Amino acid sequence: MNALDRIKKIGERWFLTEPLLFAVYCCHEFVENNSIDVPMRTGNMKVEFSPKILDRIADDVLAEYMKIEMFRILLKHPYQRQPSFAAKALLTMASNVTIADVYDVSREVKKQMSGAELKLPSGLCFEEYYNLLLQSATPNSGKSGDEPQKTDSGSGRGDKSGQDGDGSGNGNQEGCQSGQQGSDGSGADSGDASSDSRGSSGRNGGGSGGKGSGASGNSGAGNSQEHRDSQISELWEENEEACCNINEFIEVATASNNWGSVAGKLQGLIKASLKVDMDYRKMLSLFKTSVISSRRRLTRMRPNRRSGFDAMGSRYELSTNLLIAVDVSGSVTDRSLQFFFSVINRLFKYGVEKLDVLQFDAQIQGEIEPLKKARKTVKIMGRGGTSFQPAADYYCEHPEYDGLIYFTDGYAPPPKFNTKRPIDVLWVLCSRQCYMANSAWIRKIKRNRGTFIPRSE
Repeated sequence: MNALDRIKKIGERWFLTEPLLFAVYCCHEFVENNSIDVPMRTGNMKVEFSPKILDRIADDVLAEYMKIEMFRILLKHPYQRQPSFAAKALLTMASNVTIADVYDVSREVKKQMSGAELKLPSGLCFEEYYNLLLQSATPNSGKSGDEPQKTDSGSGRGDKSGQDGDGSGNGNQEGCQSGQQGSDGSGADSGDASSDSRGSSGRNGGGSGGKGSGASGNSGAGNSQEHRDSQISELWEENEEACCNINEFIEVATASNNWGSVAGKLQGLIKASLKVDMDYRKMLSLFKTSVISSRRRLTRMRPNRRSGFDAMGSRYELSTNLLIAVDVSGSVTDRSLQFFFSVINRLFKYGVEKLDVLQFDAQIQGEIEPLKKARKTVKIMGRGGTSFQPAADYYCEHPEYDGLIYFTDGYAPPPKFNTKRPIDVLWVLCSRQCYMANSAWIRKIKRNRGTFIPRSE
């Protein structure tokens, strides 16, 4: 049985015993990648695994690795909450520490999770652990530059000091914080047997060829550990849509109280991840990208040399027509409306050929106007009643519009889009409270997405 079949077998067991993990497992694609030096890594809605590594481990260890990756996804480490210009290796360590703090990781897997043995304060979040690791890595990197001098000057202990320098300079702080300060330097990379063997061969080389080669062997082991940590988080990037899907799974588990074997502390951490703010700017940019990329036109371009006639030529029109439906029933303030218009004008300045504004309450009010003119003429009428259906009907009857953006508080019956053509609809709600109250029915409508603009803006 190959690695993928073993993964599928574990996923089938989760169907009955781990409903939350099974939901996350089903929404990600498992892909072989023989070029990575780690068992598994997550990102871009897929889980990559190394068959050559998984073939050497037992099924229970493989299941533990899968659980760790599912927990990363549920905590949204691969898709959200990443500091700007973050060091990839430290991101992996911070994620490992966060998971090990609330989940009892098996001993064999914990050895492979760099940072999991650190004695850091418990109860912190992913970002706080990253900042702690970043602060502790900076002074240690300065010390590592002094250690080789000890190696050169020391007569009988040069190899030891070189190994200690490696323990502090490779980005892992196990050597100084977890108490694993063995004289053979094994704390620098206690989890990886192959790296350990490489480190020991480096020390043997130091005995025959000089002290310097032993130090370089250890630094090579440290660099390989940092390289593996960087590989784990290499695919991590912001993805609001993935976060929305994950939040749905968490909400279902919370409502049904069906968490499987997920312990209480980990449940609390997963629930807390629901409170991370959604970036409305990114949602608007994603909506714009999806609308523009849908305007694909086939051409008579020469066929691709690799694919031949299976992949005909195509061209994407980098211009689109959008319709903005603004709720003027009185539940949206003038200040929110003006801020919304300024955001739309800034984000949709390029790549949009036509940007029209439609006013509605219980019915369509006034004429359809371009955005520049509408910014001056749209006024809140305060009539009270709201219906989304007139704007939806107008959008369906005018196929020249590639997408529809609603700006409202969301308090009205859901509309029906009576058209066979693909639709793209984004709901921008005027506050967090409105989003929390209405996001559920928005997500139930096909090809509809939602976000909100904070009141503080």
